[in-house]
Amino acid sequence: MNETISTKIIKWFYSIHGPLDEYHHNELNRIGNNIGMTLYTINSLLAFITSILVLSTNNYKLILNIIVGVLFLTVLASSWYMLYEIKRYHLAEIDVEAKQVIKAKRKFVRRAIVLGIYFAFIIYGLTILIDWLPNRDNLIPLLTKHTTISTAIFDGIAFGFLNGIWDFHQIKSNHKGQEISRNQLRLKYCLTLFIIITIVSLLLIHK
Repeated sequence: MNETISTKIIKWFYSIHGPLDEYHHNELNRIGNNIGMTLYTINSLLAFITSILVLSTNNYKLILNIIVGVLFLTVLASSWYMLYEIKRYHLAEIDVEAKQVIKAKRKFVRRAIVLGIYFAFIIYGLTILIDWLPNRDNLIPLLTKHTTISTAIFDGIAFGFLNGIWDFHQIKSNHKGQEISRNQLRLKYCLTLFIIITIVSLLLIHK
């Protein structure tokens, strides 16, 4: 049975490589609902507080910093909760026969390379946009700036490497009865934290 686009997006977002059965659907819906209700409450409070600040002060820079800071913290907290629940209920485990382990790892290596390339292009474009927006100068020199290219390449390699390690640790061989290591969650936390730190660093450097 062919998967719908929404199913593929859900599997990609939650790092689910196997079939998305009823059990996975129910657990992912529960996780998503918890995150959604929490974010709704936090965003409502944030909107109320920032509205009061706008009416009581002219320090719009402070208000912007508060909004950005709270948004990043909510993203980080939501990611940690999501990964904790996925680890807790074994939603991302992949049962692979011993003879298929190498094939599965090769697939994940290709996936890590593709994700690394995508992330490098995202960082490259984001860095150029941040450099260009303040003064709206000539865009051509920014496209060939060495620091921009090197930063994008480094971040792409690091992102792909961390994704590859995470996927490798998702493999559970039935033949050897291996259990998923506790380092999986730490690796995914590091990956999420790496993305957030990278974006925040770019914003602070070009501030």
